Amino acid sequence: MSTIVHKDAGPPNPSLSIILLDWGVRERFSTLDWLLRQDVPKDRYELIWIELRDRVIPEVLEKADVVINCNQQGKYHKHKGYNVGLLRARGELVCVCDSDAVFPPDFVSSVLRAFRVGAGRTPAPLVLMHHEWRTSFLYPDDLTDTETLGDHERWKWWPLVENAGACMTVRRSDAMRFGGFDECPTLAGYLCGPYDLGWRLVNAGYEEVWHDPSVALWHFAHPDPIGTNGQRASLSQLLEKAYPHVNGHALSAVEAFSTGRFQPRLENPEIWRRRMADRRVGSALEARYSALTGQAGYSRREIRRMWVSLYREIAGRYLGSRLIDPLRRMLPRLLGERIHARLRNLYRDHVAVYRVKHDVHTETPVVLCSFRGYNIVRIEDHFFAAHHGIGDLDLTTEEGRRHPDLVRSSNYRELIRIVRRASAVGTRRSA
Repeated sequence: MSTIVHKDAGPPNPSLSIILLDWGVRERFSTLDWLLRQDVPKDRYELIWIELRDRVIPEVLEKADVVINCNQQGKYHKHKGYNVGLLRARGELVCVCDSDAVFPPDFVSSVLRAFRVGAGRTPAPLVLMHHEWRTSFLYPDDLTDTETLGDHERWKWWPLVENAGACMTVRRSDAMRFGGFDECPTLAGYLCGPYDLGWRLVNAGYEEVWHDPSVALWHFAHPDPIGTNGQRASLSQLLEKAYPHVNGHALSAVEAFSTGRFQPRLENPEIWRRRMADRRVGSALEARYSALTGQAGYSRREIRRMWVSLYREIAGRYLGSRLIDPLRRMLPRLLGERIHARLRNLYRDHVAVYRVKHDVHTETPVVLCSFRGYNIVRIEDHFFAAHHGIGDLDLTTEEGRRHPDLVRSSNYRELIRIVRRASAVGTRRSA
């Protein structure tokens, strides 16, 4: 997905970032007008318009603070667009909502009150869901204020229900901490929404609150692939329902909610990077383990190699105590001391030295083995060979590591080769 930022002119420190989404289908853009008529100063909130396709609308460029095209091809993925907005958002709160709804003039102020924003306080941890009125009427061209929308007899509003996909507000830090919006392919297409993240936050212990119906959104009808407005949907619209659903809610989201999962199946790489960078690990040992694999984890090949290593370890220890160790004790008598000594030296110089576990990170000097008159030592990521005649060395100091008779390398096997050559030269000279 190649994003293009067409406009970036939002307020520097908004309290609320409102993310609006389109995928080349919106018939009108009056939602921006309603959101620009709020009863709080405009610098308190920003409007981020995310176009999943490549369409650029002049009206959107004029009225939105931020306009970004995602240039998605094939089946569109709303959650990837949400994450683009989340990563760009400056507000402490992030709201994802219908980009073709009518918003009451106190919508933004009511959200700020719900999170207790103000007077230098940190917003409350919360999942705030917003009701929405829906009708089969089309959007009236002469609608100029929201006062008349309270006339239920005129507009024939359907009963108010908990439309989880209509609008949701959370703290930006919480959205990032729990992996943002899930980019799993099973959440592509029409039947998904911000509720997947909201439900995962609920699983993690956050309180979900449904906002007062007095600040509910109003949504007029337009052709949609659900077919709930009594209008016939085309085949292409119907195919926007790309994966199975549970009563109109994405199967993957319902399954995550029902099983208690609170991290996404497929996390956005940039959100993953930022989330991991915010961790506070308590020791150098743990820090090393905390960054061994990257986002993809261990590959199947690496895991198979670990299984083989485990089986070898178990078999080696079991057979060693019952077969190899008794045989080793018998060898001097079976072969004679002279032949046994030669075999033992061959094993020590050509086999045992390479079986040493030299890849374990250590902060203090550790003697790995003794090889041809040298002690092989590791400290941090460096290896040293100290001849037995050098005497005491303090390898924790820079002075000790610079001893002229000390052999140093960042590669264990290379150090062994250097020592082998040095000992061979010494042997020839003594001869």
